[in-house]
Amino acid sequence: MTSRFGGLALAFAMLAIGSGQARAQTAACGAAFDAATNPLAGGTTNFTPADFGTIPEVCPAAEAWLRLRGELVDASGAPDFFGRVIGSATVHARRPVTSRSWVSLSIDALDVRYVNNAGLATTSPSFGPATIGFHWNTLDRPRGALTIYGRALLPIDTARQGVEAGLEAGVSARATLRHRLAIDGGVALFAPVDVTAGQAHGRLRTSFLAEGWWSASPRFAVLVGVGTMLDLAPAADLIALVPRVGLRGAVGRHHLWLAFLAEAPVAGYDPTNLVASGFLGWSP
Repeated sequence: MTSRFGGLALAFAMLAIGSGQARAQTAACGAAFDAATNPLAGGTTNFTPADFGTIPEVCPAAEAWLRLRGELVDASGAPDFFGRVIGSATVHARRPVTSRSWVSLSIDALDVRYVNNAGLATTSPSFGPATIGFHWNTLDRPRGALTIYGRALLPIDTARQGVEAGLEAGVSARATLRHRLAIDGGVALFAPVDVTAGQAHGRLRTSFLAEGWWSASPRFAVLVGVGTMLDLAPAADLIALVPRVGLRGAVGRHHLWLAFLAEAPVAGYDPTNLVASGFLGWSP
């Protein structure tokens, strides 16, 4: 219980961090509250805890958002029925350090799972883990921007028998096109390490994202894209190939925004059938 109260306190602190300096305006990125400014964080709780391994924002900003995510696994066609429903709440905040660099924090504030394995049903609410990152916008041109970043997965998790930590490095990019079109995405290389009963098991993985945005106006945009995640070591394998669709729009005049993202893996060994995420964000 103490860890959950601590998690709520940290979540409020992260929201406060997001209220720092406003982002420096760039031609490629536009205003901080433009609907098509940055990728939406997706993935599953199993493979992207606290957004570890996802492609982060390209453009600097002070920002905070809350994501409510639901995941469905339906393996009823298997010899032994297996199903899983996961609901999670993630808080993310970032604050500029300079006009072209910023720090970010993400934490899975709540994770609730219902698992039905051959008729044996269990539920398991939990808190954590968290990530912290540093991002540097290295290229800023009228029609393009590029950011490199490093991120660490912190071993804060009440659901695991052991601990999981890791390091990540990657590049995110954005290009603006004509006719209200923009593309963004990137590549990440990350290494999670699980330690259970004194035994450490490490993996090397990579993820890619490419998506296109169409803006009806600066206040509303829709996206279509695809992401993929692969194991590189100790053995190469496809984790998931994931088409995605989504939308984002401004709310009122207080720099609030709402977004929705739907993902449906079509290949790989991740058994997830569907991921749906709703976002409530603030970009001062």
